[in-house]
Amino acid sequence: MGVDRDMNRAEEAAAFFRSEPGFRRLFVEMKRKYESLGRVGGVVSLASFSENEREVIAAFFGRDVSRVSLPAFEQQLERTRFACVGLIELLERYFGEPLVPKKEQRQAVEKERERFFGHLAHEHPWLEDICGQRFIQAAYEANREELAAAIRLAGAALRRLPLGSYERLPLFAQRIAGDPHAFDLSTLPGKVLLSALQATVPGEWDVTSVESVNELLQSVGLLREDILNFATCANLLAETKKGPHPVFTAAVEANSALNAPLRDVLSLIRAYPANGGIVYVVENAGVFSTLLDTRAPLVCTNGQMNLATMRLLDLLAASGAKLHYSGDFDPEGLKMADRFLERYSSAAVLWRYSVDDYFAATPSVHLPAERLAKLASVASAPLQPVKEAMAKTEKAGYQEAIIGRLLRDIKS
Repeated sequence: MGVDRDMNRAEEAAAFFRSEPGFRRLFVEMKRKYESLGRVGGVVSLASFSENEREVIAAFFGRDVSRVSLPAFEQQLERTRFACVGLIELLERYFGEPLVPKKEQRQAVEKERERFFGHLAHEHPWLEDICGQRFIQAAYEANREELAAAIRLAGAALRRLPLGSYERLPLFAQRIAGDPHAFDLSTLPGKVLLSALQATVPGEWDVTSVESVNELLQSVGLLREDILNFATCANLLAETKKGPHPVFTAAVEANSALNAPLRDVLSLIRAYPANGGIVYVVENAGVFSTLLDTRAPLVCTNGQMNLATMRLLDLLAASGAKLHYSGDFDPEGLKMADRFLERYSSAAVLWRYSVDDYFAATPSVHLPAERLAKLASVASAPLQPVKEAMAKTEKAGYQEAIIGRLLRDIKS
C-alpha cells in the first residue's frame, strides 16, 4: 500500500508541475543536466527565461533566484507535500519516460550496433572488413532493416562469384535478385557488393576510380557494359583463339578507325602494331583523327581509360610494343599520364611531356586552386619538371596545340 501511495504521490506531483507551463522549460533543462552528468547535480541558469517563468520558479522557492541547482530543487521539493518524491522520479513521471544518462545511452546504442553487425558478420564474415565505412554507418542510422537486406543480397551475390565466364552485371543482378538494377553502383546493395569485393579480391582496388572499379568487377567475371565500353584504335592487328581477327585486319587495310567493344576485346589473345614496334596513345579524339593519316598504330583513350582500352593496351604491352603516351597539360592530364606510367611500367614512354612542350602548347587557361591541388598526387619522376612548371604558371595547355610536333615525331 505504501508503494502504491508513493507512486500516486509521484504522479500527483508530475500533474501539479505540468499544470503550470512556467515550469516546463526548467524541467527540460534539469532533464538535460541529469542525462549529461548521470546524477542530481549541476545548475540551470535562468538568464534567458521569460519573466513569467522566473516568477513561477521564484514562487516555488519563496524567493527570487537567478539560477537553480538540481540538488536545491530536490531539497525544496522535500519542503512541499511531495516530500516523498525524489527529483529523478518526478522528472520520469513528468516526461513519461525513464531518465537514462548520456553515457548509458551511448553504451546502449553501441551495444545494439555491435549486436546488429555481429549477427550479420557471423553469416557474412567479409562484413567485418567493411562495416566501419562511412556509407555503411550512414545506412545503419538511416534504415538498419534496409541495410541488413542489402548485406544479405550482396552475400548471395558473393557466394556465386567468381563466375566461370563473363556475364553482364544487369543479367547477373536479375538472376540473383530478380532485379537487373539491384547491383547498380548507385544502389545500397551495389555499394555493399563493391566494397565487399574490394575487401576480398586480392589486389589494390580504388573504388573512386572508374577504371579500377571496372577491372575489379571484370576480375570476378562481371561486365558493367560491353558494347558502349569500347577501345578506339587504328592500324593494329589482333588474334583470337581461332586466328587473326578479321575486323582488325580489314580496318588496317582500309586505314579506318575502329571502335572495338569490350566483348570483342575480351575475346582477343594477342594484339600488336600492324607496322613497327610503337603504338601512339593519345588522350583526345581530335588528335587521334589528325594522326590517322600517318597510318601509324594508334589508340585513343578519350580521356580516362575505360576497361576495353586498358585490356587492349595490356595485350599490346604483352606483345612487346612500346606505348608512347601523349595527353593534355592540365592537372587531370598529368594524373592520367602518371597512372599510365604506373600501369605499363617499362612498356610506357612519355611522348612530348617536357617543359618545352608544355610552353609550346601556349598554356593560357587559368587553373583554380582546387584543380592545382590535384598535382600533389602526381608521383612519377619524369613528370615532375612539367608538374612544377604548371604549378608555377597556374595555367593549362592542351594536346591539340602541339599537333605539329606529334606529326613530325611519327613521320621521322
